[in-house]
Amino acid sequence: MALQETVRDIDAGTTAKVLKIGMISIFLVGLCTVYLLIHFKGLNSEQAMDQAQIARSLISKEGFTTRYIRPMAVRMLSEKGKPIPKVSFPEFYNAPLFPLVESLALLPVKSRIQMAPTDTVSIGDRAIAVEGIILLLLGVLVWYFVAQLIFDRTLALITAGLLLVTDLLWQYALAGLPQLLLIFLFGLFNLFALKAKQAEDEDHPFIGLLWLGVASLAMGLMALSHGVAAFLFPGLLLFALLAFQRRIIHFLVAFFVFFLTVLPWLIHNYLACGNPLGISIYNAVAGFGVSDSDLMRSVNTGVTIGGGLTNKFRSGFMGQAAHLWEFLGLNLAALFFIPSLLHAFRSHVASLWRWMIVAMWFGITLGLTLFGVKEVVSGNQLQIMFLPVFAIYGTAFLLVLWNRLNIEIPLLRILFLCAIFLVSGSPMLLTLIAGEQARIQWPPYVPPFIAVLSNWYQPKEILASDMPWAVAWYANRKCLLLPETVHAFDEISDYNTLGSPVVGLYLTPISGKQEFTSLVKGPYKEWGPVIMRTVNLNDFLLKSFTALPIDGECILYADSPRWSRKSSQ
Repeated sequence: MALQETVRDIDAGTTAKVLKIGMISIFLVGLCTVYLLIHFKGLNSEQAMDQAQIARSLISKEGFTTRYIRPMAVRMLSEKGKPIPKVSFPEFYNAPLFPLVESLALLPVKSRIQMAPTDTVSIGDRAIAVEGIILLLLGVLVWYFVAQLIFDRTLALITAGLLLVTDLLWQYALAGLPQLLLIFLFGLFNLFALKAKQAEDEDHPFIGLLWLGVASLAMGLMALSHGVAAFLFPGLLLFALLAFQRRIIHFLVAFFVFFLTVLPWLIHNYLACGNPLGISIYNAVAGFGVSDSDLMRSVNTGVTIGGGLTNKFRSGFMGQAAHLWEFLGLNLAALFFIPSLLHAFRSHVASLWRWMIVAMWFGITLGLTLFGVKEVVSGNQLQIMFLPVFAIYGTAFLLVLWNRLNIEIPLLRILFLCAIFLVSGSPMLLTLIAGEQARIQWPPYVPPFIAVLSNWYQPKEILASDMPWAVAWYANRKCLLLPETVHAFDEISDYNTLGSPVVGLYLTPISGKQEFTSLVKGPYKEWGPVIMRTVNLNDFLLKSFTALPIDGECILYADSPRWSRKSSQ
């Protein structure tokens, strides 16, 4: 009798729950360990390092300031009649919330952020990656509750599992980019908006209005995490107009809560640079084929609308359509969101909400068309934000199709679900099988040899580089993005525009690996001799140079051989 009770308890009682929770915990700990200790090689993108160095400014009590200085930002301040700070350069390119969240991760390791020559991965990089994994797990938890609210607990568990085996989400966890914060906040928005609709249906209009206000706050925080997320806002207003009886009141609440949430940053930008939208807005109105780097290197802020905007829209929409499944992490369930639009779900809320999601999806697609998105893991890739909700509806649709087959064999149902998990998790399997990779993000980043610049240069001195975001993060030095022309470079240095002359120029494979035609006719045409190391130093501002690792592919031009002076002390 005691044996039977024990078996029954293991099968369906408390012991079963403990075993399931234990197995899930072991699985998650194993994944976190593998990704963080084996596959993490440090930050590898401009946006990640840029926001990380802003976070360090925050914990250093310097406010929203940056050590990554764009020539276009300098010219913008000049044309708007704003003084160009000699010490703390204001930040008006990035949205503020994610650097603020990152600062919480960096604060405990504040004294150990600076790399030692023997380090391969920065402590700061690891702290940001750990925070990314925490955001991933929190995001999956929030979306579990969303799925449970729309459908049921079983589907919520399946969806959560599918998200956890999606390799792209883990890549973003290690990337130091704001996408996982956006996924978490988007989950909160969905949860609060659905509760608002639920309260409305249960004849509790005031409670519904409160939930809608909280949902609008969550969307405002999303816009403060990434400016393109503001393109979700029309979908929120559409929801307020269609889902509630008191449409005008709900519309006004949604509008003003969102507006008041983002207002402080708009005021900050206006006071800092004269434009409430900051400098990144120029990316939206720039013509076809103009990259962010080319735009920010320019000393001309007179960007005009035109220049192939038709091609920009065509290329943007077609590019996102062609790579949509890749942008969604190759998750099979998410792919079935689109056919799920043709199915009439029994739940009125489920049927209504998917069309609100479609409206927001079109908004984000438009925003990404204007601002540009190319790489699967990049700062502007916001299609990944829709992966959880697409997976929820896609999983529901797949289960409906399976149920219509009227197959009563439980084993076949399990095999069907396993097939979905296998397809969705195949990129993760390949990642885990691949094992340990290179220890640093080379090319083009060699963090310990970037960090050494902090020993050769003082905090108030100005450097320039083709990767100033890395110099600002790893070396903690103020660094100017290589201007479009040598004349602009000389002018900024000669007139002490940034408080002192430019005393170092750090060039890497970012410019060195450019095609020859790019160095002759392209964006680096004026810098060709400097990049190819054929410049006559007698005619150049910086008279000394030394090759730096790896294999001499990086080079430092300087006002004097500081490396020799330091090594002799």
